[in-house]
Amino acid sequence: MRFLIIDGYTDEPAGLGVPPYIGTYPRYAAGVLYHYRYRDVHYITIDKLREELKRGYDLNKFHVVIAICGSHTPGKYLNAKPATLREMVSILYNYRGIKILGGPAGTRFGSSMEGGTLKDEERYKSFFHLVAEGDLEMLLADLIENNFNLEKIDREYYKLRDYERLREFAIKGARIVREHPNYPYVVAEIESYRGCPRYLSGGCSFCTEPRRFGAPKFREERDIVEEIEALYNQGVRYFRLGRQPCIFSYKSLESEKEEVPKPNVEAIEKLFNGIWSRVKPKVLHIDNANPAVIARHEEESRKVAKILVKYCTSGNVAAFGVESFDEKVIRMNNLLTTPEDVLKAVEILNEIGGRRGPSGLPYLLPGINLLFGLKGESKRTFKINYQYLKEIYDRGLMLRRINIRQVVPYYGTNIDMKDIKKAMKRKKLFLSFKEKVREEIDKPMLKRVIPRGTILRDVLLEV
Repeated sequence: MRFLIIDGYTDEPAGLGVPPYIGTYPRYAAGVLYHYRYRDVHYITIDKLREELKRGYDLNKFHVVIAICGSHTPGKYLNAKPATLREMVSILYNYRGIKILGGPAGTRFGSSMEGGTLKDEERYKSFFHLVAEGDLEMLLADLIENNFNLEKIDREYYKLRDYERLREFAIKGARIVREHPNYPYVVAEIESYRGCPRYLSGGCSFCTEPRRFGAPKFREERDIVEEIEALYNQGVRYFRLGRQPCIFSYKSLESEKEEVPKPNVEAIEKLFNGIWSRVKPKVLHIDNANPAVIARHEEESRKVAKILVKYCTSGNVAAFGVESFDEKVIRMNNLLTTPEDVLKAVEILNEIGGRRGPSGLPYLLPGINLLFGLKGESKRTFKINYQYLKEIYDRGLMLRRINIRQVVPYYGTNIDMKDIKKAMKRKKLFLSFKEKVREEIDKPMLKRVIPRGTILRDVLLEV
C-alpha cells in the first residue's frame, strides 16, 4: 500500500509544527506505518503540495492520505502558509482512497484560523473517512490491525496513546524528516509531556491544553533522548523541546497536586545531560515556561535556568504566557500569574541567561505573550500592559521578543463570541497598541539584545 502524509502544519499552546519546525504529528504517523513494516510512505508539506498540484500531481496514486492541520494558537509565519480544513477538503475532493484527518483540526475544539462556526467545522470533518479526535497514531495502529476495515473503527476516534506505546513510533518516524523540502535545515519539535497542572482549576479561560489532555503525563528521559538520537542519525541538527506547557515543570512530583509545582531539578539535569551524551546538536532550545513557577520556586528554578544555560545553545527563549498584566483580566480568566511573578521571573532569567553566547545572542532570555479579547478587558488594560512592558525596559532588562495577538474562541473553552464582539469594538485600539509597543519598546529592546556591531553566527534566513 502507498501512503501520503500531507503536513498542513500545526500550532498549539504547547507545540509548533510550522516551518522551519517539523512537528510531532507527521513524524509519529510515519512511525506507526514503519512500525507495521510499510515502506511506501511519503511526506509532503502543504506549501510544496500547492506547487505540485499545479504540475498535475496525482493524489490517486496513494491508497491512504493522512491530512494533518489545525491551529489552537494561530500566528503569522514568515515563509509558510498553513492549510485550513476547508482547503484540505478542496484538495482531496476528487481523491478516491481512504482519507484520514489528524491534528488540532480533527479535535472537538476545532481550528479557527479563519473564524467560522462549529457547523462549518463539522461539515468539513464529515468529508473524511476517519477523524482523530484522540491520537492519530493510535487510529492508524488500530486501522492497520483491523486490515483497513473502516467499519471496525469509530469514525470519530477518541483513543489516546500512552508513552510506552509512543516510544517505538517516535523513534521509527524520525526518517520521514528527510522528505521535508527544507531538510536538513529543519528544527525538530520534541515532546517532553502534555497536559497541564492548571487542569486542577480548569486552566486559563482560552486554552485547550488542560481541557484536551488533563493532568500532565511525562515522557521518560530515555525515550526523549533516543528520539533525538534517531533524528540526529537522520541528519537533523536543530532541536527544540517545545511540546510542553512549562519546561521548568517537567517531571515535577507536585504536578497533579499543585497548579504551580516545584521543579524537579534532578530530572531536568538528567534529560539535558542525556541529550548531550548521545548527540552534539547545533541548536538545542526550549519553548514554554510558567513565570509563576520560576518566581515562586526561586531556588529550584535558578538551578533549572543554570542547567538550560549549560546544555542549551545560545539564543534560547523561554516563552512566558503572561497574557495580561491587568489584575481584573487575570482574575476573570483564571490566569494565575501575577505581574509581580512576571517581573521576578524576567529578572531571574536575565541574571542567569543574559550572558552572550557563541551565536552572538544571550544564552536564555524570556519572551512575553500578550493576549487581547479576554473577559474583563477594558481600555485601561492596554495602558496597564504598556506600563509593565515599559517598566521591564526601564529596569534595563531584556526580552527576546514580545508576541501580541487576539484571542480565538475555540470550542470547549470559556471564551465565546460575546467576548470576541467586545474585542472587535477595540480593534483600532489593539492595532495602535501593537504599533506603539513595536516602535517604543520592541525596537529599542532589540538594540539592547543585539547591539550594533554584534556578529550573529550560523543564521538561517526565512525570507
